[in-house]
This record gives sequence, structure tokens and C-alpha cells, in this order.
Amino acid sequence: MAEASGERTAFAKARAHRTIVACFLSQNLAMGLAFGSFGPLLAANQAHLEVSRAAAAFGMSLVTLTLGLLSPIAGRLLEHFRMRDAMVLGVILSAAAYLLLAVTNSYPVAMLCYILMGAGVCLSALIGPLTLVTRWVDVGRGKVLSLVNLPVVLFASPFLIAIGLPVIGRTGMFIVLGGLFLLLAPVLALLIHERPDSDPAASGAGGSSGAPSPQVALARSPSFWLLSIGIGIMAGCGIVYVVHLVPYGVGKGMTLAAASGMLSIYAGAGLVGTPLFGWIIDRIGPPAALLLAALGLAGLSMAVLEVDGVALFAIAALLGVCCTPITTLHGAALGALFGEQAVARAMGYSYFVKLPFIFGAAPAIGAVFDATGSYHVPFALCAGAMMVSTGCYAGLWLLSRGAARRGQVAVSM
Repeated sequence: MAEASGERTAFAKARAHRTIVACFLSQNLAMGLAFGSFGPLLAANQAHLEVSRAAAAFGMSLVTLTLGLLSPIAGRLLEHFRMRDAMVLGVILSAAAYLLLAVTNSYPVAMLCYILMGAGVCLSALIGPLTLVTRWVDVGRGKVLSLVNLPVVLFASPFLIAIGLPVIGRTGMFIVLGGLFLLLAPVLALLIHERPDSDPAASGAGGSSGAPSPQVALARSPSFWLLSIGIGIMAGCGIVYVVHLVPYGVGKGMTLAAASGMLSIYAGAGLVGTPLFGWIIDRIGPPAALLLAALGLAGLSMAVLEVDGVALFAIAALLGVCCTPITTLHGAALGALFGEQAVARAMGYSYFVKLPFIFGAAPAIGAVFDATGSYHVPFALCAGAMMVSTGCYAGLWLLSRGAARRGQVAVSM
């Protein structure tokens, strides 16, 4: 009996490890290439489509918009389908988007490709990996989510595309990217296992092991709103720095190359920040980890105005450490609050709440800069916004502490 139990445990661990590897590959390729390849290919797309820079850049807005609008629908529907099938569909949509971008010279078709890309990211990088990790991992979930969301491809793809683009051209680059997703689809189908339960019926199109998904009243959950608004503000400020850090550095007297290097350091810091906050989540819990990250960002948003030269690079690195783990922090908090039964739906609706912040923060800060002629007021507004986010997380932490004392889940049913 003991030997049979040990074999079952080893078998379950092997399935969990394969599933986690699949989630890492899916999340990294879908999210990393969508956001990591866009900038390096922007000028080539503009020339190929014969449009303005603003028109070419609108593709990224469509990716973000599709993510936000589709997430609540997908989160609800995916409770009734196998997550493996949804993730395979997501990578196929991404493959179609890149391959069609390789051959089309029509601007409307190209924009349709970015909508398909956003749908692919939603299924294979946002909701799918979070749901599977929540199902399979109870102990050390923060560490596992941080590994799945480690931005390896996001960090490496701009450099690799910059090297490959002059060699194989725009068309060849998109064919390579699309081919990677075609190769990924069968890998996901082989590696992903739906649930720890060995009962085949548990992996069927029902989304649960025989029981209907709970109808969690997200709109009446204070925890949901505190988390979603806090994470929206935090993500919006992160995008502000991605967009405005380089022009801020140039305005401080840096060369364009040096200011761009500051952004590279910001992005590369995610390779440290993501596992660091995964470790912190497992030690103090997601609400407290979010509170720590928000306090750090609030202070850094003021510090960036007070330093020059080399110190700016250090601040950029610390900003990256606090900003880049947002997906891990968000997913860990939702998993802890709502469990695997409702985490897909919770992520979908939470991302929808987050959408206005990530869509509007950078243009709003740009408008304030235009009005004032300086980044002092815009970055001070970011610091103030992060104090609001900190207040949201403090409320979330208090609610989670109260729920822990009562032995209840901190949601409104």
C-alpha cells in the first residue's frame, strides 16, 4: 500500500512538473513575444504598411484592449472547457497572427492580427497558466507563479530580433515567430494535465471535479475591488515608466543610448524582482507582498525626481524590481482569495477593471507633461497614485487577516 501510494505521489509530481513547464513556455512565448517584439519591429512595420508611426503603434493598443475586453468573457467561459484546449487554441491564434503579419501589406488586416494576438495572450499567457498553477500548487505557489512569469523571453527578444531582423528581414522574422507557436501547440497538448485528481472525468469539459463552479459575487466582494483597483494603479504606473523613462532621462541630459539603457535595466530587473517577490509571497502572503511593492514604488516615484547620473540607473533597476512582478502578485492574490474554482473568472473581471489604468495612464501623464513642461508633477502624481494603491492593499491585508482569524475565505459569496 505504501509503495503504491508513493508511486501515485511521484506520478502526480511528474504531471505537476510537466504542467508547470508547459505554463512557463506558454506564458513566456505568448506574453514575451507580443510585448517584446513589438518595439523592435515597429519601424519595419511602419515602412511595410506605409503608415505613420502612430498608426503602426496602434497595434499594441489593440493587443492591450483585446486583453482587457476578452478577459472577463474568457474567464467565465473557461470554467466549462479544458484549460489545455484553451491554451492550445491561444497559441494557434498567436501563430496565425504572426504568420498573417508576415504576408499581408494591408493595414486593417495587420490590426486584425494584433486583435488575434491579444486573444492568444489572454488564453495562453494570462488565464490559462494562472488557473493551472492554482489547481496544482498549494504550498509555495508564489515561487511557482514567479517561475512561470519569469520574463526571460520579454528580456531577450528585443536583442535577438535586433540581431535577426537585418539578416532575415521583417517577413522572415514574423515567419520564425509564428513557427515557434506552431511548434509550441503540440508541446502544450502533450505536457499539460488538467487537474491533480487522477480521475479522467475531472479533466472533462466541466472545469471542476464533479461539482459546479461556485457563483462568486465578485461585484460585492470588497477584496476583489481593493485588489483590482490597487493592481490597476500599480500597472498603470509601471507602464508610465516604460513609456516615459527614456524621454525623462534625455531631459536630464543623458544621451539617447544611455537613457535607453536605463529602460533595459528596468526590464532586466524583472529577472530578479519576479523570483524575489515569489519568495516574499510565500513568506508573508500576497496582500502583504503587494503592500510592500506598492510602498516601494511610491517612494521610488519621488526618488526618481531627486537623483541624477548613475543613481538614476539604480532607481530604474529598483522600479523594475517592484513593477515587473505585477502578474505574479496579481495571480497569487486572486488564487489565495478565490481558489481554483473561480480564479479564471476572477482574473478575467479583475483584468477588465485594470484596463482603463493601463490604457490611459501613459497618455494622461504625457498630457500633464505637455501642460507643465516638466516631469516633476507627472511623477509626483504617480507617487500619490501609488499611495492610493498602498491604501487598497492595506485594506486587502486587513480583510485577509480578519478572514484568517475567522477561518473563512475573504470573499463575499
